Amino acid sequence: MGYHFRTLNYLGSKLRLLDFIEENIRRITNDKQGVCDLFAGSGCVSYKLSEHYAVTSCDIQHYSKVISNALLNKFDITDNDINELIQIIQSDKTLYDCFIPLIETEEQAIRFKDLETLTAILETGSIEVFRLENKNTCLNHSLYEVLDNLSGNDFLNRKSLISRYYGGIYFSYRQAVGIDIILESIQNHIAEDKRDFFLAALLSTASDVVDTVGKHFAQPIKARDAKGNIKITVYNKALQDKTIDIIELYKDWIYRYKSLPKSDYVCQTIQGDYIKCLRNLPDSVKTIYADPPYTRDHYSRFYHVLETITLRDSPELTTTNIRGEKHISNGIYRKDRHQSPFCIMSKAHDAFKEMFEITSSGNKNLVLSYSPYDETKKTHPRVVTLRQLLDLARVYYQHVDLISAGKFKHNKLNSTEHFLDASSEAEVLIVCTNE
Repeated sequence: MGYHFRTLNYLGSKLRLLDFIEENIRRITNDKQGVCDLFAGSGCVSYKLSEHYAVTSCDIQHYSKVISNALLNKFDITDNDINELIQIIQSDKTLYDCFIPLIETEEQAIRFKDLETLTAILETGSIEVFRLENKNTCLNHSLYEVLDNLSGNDFLNRKSLISRYYGGIYFSYRQAVGIDIILESIQNHIAEDKRDFFLAALLSTASDVVDTVGKHFAQPIKARDAKGNIKITVYNKALQDKTIDIIELYKDWIYRYKSLPKSDYVCQTIQGDYIKCLRNLPDSVKTIYADPPYTRDHYSRFYHVLETITLRDSPELTTTNIRGEKHISNGIYRKDRHQSPFCIMSKAHDAFKEMFEITSSGNKNLVLSYSPYDETKKTHPRVVTLRQLLDLARVYYQHVDLISAGKFKHNKLNSTEHFLDASSEAEVLIVCTNE
């Protein structure tokens, strides 16, 4: 199995295809040459390839760079370092005290299976949305009380960022407070060159505890059905996810990262778009592995909370128009979410063309992942077809091979109510070489 490691619950994860990808890259790349993982995402492909190559890991998202840094680089982390950090986190109670009214409300609602209150928390429990819109809700008294507490303690800043934005919605209030305390502890007590290690473990923790369908951040739990009735899912998911002890899970993730074998090769990470990465690759890089998005679903919508945890930047939020009035989007999305050209019908062809052109002119191999779809089912169509990609590849490369992984079904969000069926067709690699 080698370097197999899951960092996030990731849409379209290549975790089960790592050996297949590595095998085909090794056919065209020797150990003295470098490889680039162009859309690194959760970092699992970068980490797998680092067993045999100097890897350059690239992604537009900041959280991906943090995770790839933690996977690819060696950190001198001792058990004493870990224990000291956990003690600091556990001793910091001020932010918890500020949130007691909401923490107690939520935990009592879970204890007594109070679906009405749990639904109110999911629908109106974000303090930041409440501050901006001042909706009338049964939580008003508790929300105002927590806001007063935060203001009195000078916490209406990044120290309470995750709690104010996402507490009650994506995480329990207690968990969200824990995330904020961990972030502040990393910032204040960990040397800068070690922070990515501890932050990566927190991102993995957040991915495990998030209270959503499929463990992604595309949208919170929808509490009501089409008739307005509250779903039992509200309680079942809250009991399953919101009761997880985030500090204990975080400590467990720290040790998982600490136990990972690390590459003997010098690896690097680049945060930026694919063009920036391709233009800044070391000359030693011979093969580029690319797994761009292929549907109209922008991946940044699924991981915007992880981006905010990483940046701690109090983002402006997107709005939606409801009956002529603007309201904060239910997903509490960042307004600056990345919109990939590979997901836009009018831009995708030119984006692929530019990628083929740059890699070929640089005398580099290109290994492109593609997930076919069954046109007879209601699956999300690809913005470019496999045939279009093959035709484009042959304009720039002398040799273009199509290699199938066999029958395979992607990890996907597991709600048939919200997501279309996945194709059971084989994942393929388009292997492009000029030698």
